[in-house]
Amino acid sequence: MVPDVSAPRTSIGQAITDATSRLRAAGSPSPRLDAEVLLGHVLGRDRAWLIAHATEALTDGADFDAAIDRRAAGEPVAYLRGFKEWRSLRIRTDRRALIPRPETELLADAAFAEITRRLASGPVVAWEVATGSGAVALAIALDHADALRTGRLTLVASDISPGALSLAAENLDGHPVRVTAADLLPADAGRPDVVIANLPYVSSAEVDERRGSLGFEPRVALDGGLDGLVLVRRLLAEAPSRVADGATLLLELGAGQVEAVRDLAPAGASVQVVADLAGLDRVVRIELPTLDR
Repeated sequence: MVPDVSAPRTSIGQAITDATSRLRAAGSPSPRLDAEVLLGHVLGRDRAWLIAHATEALTDGADFDAAIDRRAAGEPVAYLRGFKEWRSLRIRTDRRALIPRPETELLADAAFAEITRRLASGPVVAWEVATGSGAVALAIALDHADALRTGRLTLVASDISPGALSLAAENLDGHPVRVTAADLLPADAGRPDVVIANLPYVSSAEVDERRGSLGFEPRVALDGGLDGLVLVRRLLAEAPSRVADGATLLLELGAGQVEAVRDLAPAGASVQVVADLAGLDRVVRIELPTLDR
């Protein structure tokens, strides 16, 4: 009889511990969480199951090892899993578009409030510029499903990137949202009442460093030029001739950019700022004056 000299199988708990050490050494800010989430994804199990079965053998760790290698190289967990949990939604994610951030929930909240306020007075046309994955448009579509169904709300989601548009169309499939290619607000935008925009606002120099997820996400979704405000500046300059009288623009910005944008606001516009949970100014609401055209 030939003795069994095969190496003992690694347990689920030990695999997580080993992966955590690898990710910590690679500089992951959340190595244990990353390891658990990725193993759960590979096995099709949640974290509670992993904890309850920590002593069981991991029968085939090759896929997990490959995922940990990619995460150690900096690839975002959302790209490895193929989705991002955002506002209790599962948003499909890959390298075609930026990964939805928690701070962008503020932009969605501001859009909900603005659209709701305007619907009380009549039909509303809302246009999301640079929709990316379509996460904000999807949240709006779900929050205002009845208004979209009855035609009281028209919602357009646009982007200049063909890849982002295809991803947004996948996430918005089944919802009455028009997905279209556009460079900011086109001249035939139809004068929307509400414009929502999470434009690239990272400086070119910071993007060049390619730290963390910036090394994997599409540059076109990140690079805002020398000061991060090239596209914001263009949008604010073009908006008065392309939106409805008294329209509202809702912009997500980077830390420290609010005062510059306040100065860029069109003449006569009112400007309000919404801070994030860290107290940083994050969303700017710009309401344009009502003028006789």
